[in-house]
Amino acid sequence: MTQRTILIIEDDSELAEVISHKLQNAGFATVVTTSGLEGVQLVESEQPDLILLDLALPDIDGIDILRHLRQRSAVPIVIVSGRTEEAERVVGLELGADDYIAKPFSLNELVARVRVILRRAEGSLVEVPLPGTLRAEPAEEPAADEPEELSALDIEMSIAARRAWVEGEEVSLTPTEFIILQTLLENQGKVISHEALLEAAWGPEEDDTHLVEVHMVNLRAKIEADPKSPQRVKTVRGFGYRLG
Repeated sequence: MTQRTILIIEDDSELAEVISHKLQNAGFATVVTTSGLEGVQLVESEQPDLILLDLALPDIDGIDILRHLRQRSAVPIVIVSGRTEEAERVVGLELGADDYIAKPFSLNELVARVRVILRRAEGSLVEVPLPGTLRAEPAEEPAADEPEELSALDIEMSIAARRAWVEGEEVSLTPTEFIILQTLLENQGKVISHEALLEAAWGPEEDDTHLVEVHMVNLRAKIEADPKSPQRVKTVRGFGYRLG
């Protein structure tokens, strides 16, 4: 398997080296910088598979970097920050971060989350049928092979290419948004609970369903003509979401 590269943009050089060493021991290649501007340049030159982004950088705020990168790339981004206020977490997620880890944190947990997000980006995290799906009939056996293409409601998705189109126009989805949309397409017409979508995209260890709500706002902004009055992904109040 090709070694995955993690770009670490962290103002604390000692912590950056500790994280780098831990990730290298876990089998990853790492690139480290304490500069936000250099980090942006390294995204272009190194083409990392995932970015760990601190918010309190010496030369530019991490939120500005996140906003800049999300306009140009769908590379997975995990915020690692000492800013623990809920408002900071919500802003980061709304701007397209795939996860938010507050300092101090467990290095083992960090590695585990990195692996989950990379599996998500590679499309190997979702399994069907999902727990928490409302069905009028008994659950069907999962298909032996994942479909290569999915489509419904003028949405088309190529699983292998990790690409999606709405009404013929390609939309740029983050890995998290892609998995959420894939899960809804695979279960079109069925209600998927917040918990089921959370497990599909983040794995069984995560229990914050607010993550789903935040990423759903971002996803609807890309696939709905009017995100405030969604016609494709409907909210089933008190339970979850349904495509169609």
